[in-house]
Amino acid sequence: MGIYTTKSKWQKALQPIVNFCVARRIHPNSFTYGALVLSLIAALALYFANANKNWLWIVPPCVLIRLLLNLMDGQVARALNLADDWGEVKNEFGDRIADALIFIAIGLSGYAKTGLALVALTLILLASYLGILGKALGGSRVYGGLFGKGDRMISLAIFTLYPAWSGNVASYDYYLIFASLAALVTIIQRLRIIYGNHHRA
Repeated sequence: MGIYTTKSKWQKALQPIVNFCVARRIHPNSFTYGALVLSLIAALALYFANANKNWLWIVPPCVLIRLLLNLMDGQVARALNLADDWGEVKNEFGDRIADALIFIAIGLSGYAKTGLALVALTLILLASYLGILGKALGGSRVYGGLFGKGDRMISLAIFTLYPAWSGNVASYDYYLIFASLAALVTIIQRLRIIYGNHHRA
């Protein structure tokens, strides 16, 4: 469930770009850190949108390109034989920082309720933790669920088009409620996946 089920198709589509980067030995860190920089730009745009809604037009391309860079860093690392545990740490920790930047920016923006943003971020981080916990218990990284990273960023990009066009930035409260509920469902789904994997073992 979720956009993650289409990951292999996106990786295949990106392969020509990956081959280009591999041929020029572009380090996978470029993509990992690039994704983090784009998340910071998106967060700043969300924060400043209270003064000028036109900042919001920056958000969709930033968060969507972030997803593509997150896909490519692993592909390039494997192609260059640079994939290792430390690379996984940078990738996972960078993703958590990126999520925190974006949702904290919404919470501090002045047009959305800070409490809603904190609830959404907490539930998102818990869902992500469960994904990593699945691997820590000896299984594989758990990507299943309604509201993985890809689903979060795509839904944020799509939703942002409404306040960017209408100027109704207060509508982000509705997105935060949606994100909280979707993350809660994801937590339940991932707990069931981990329990099922452990129980079968």
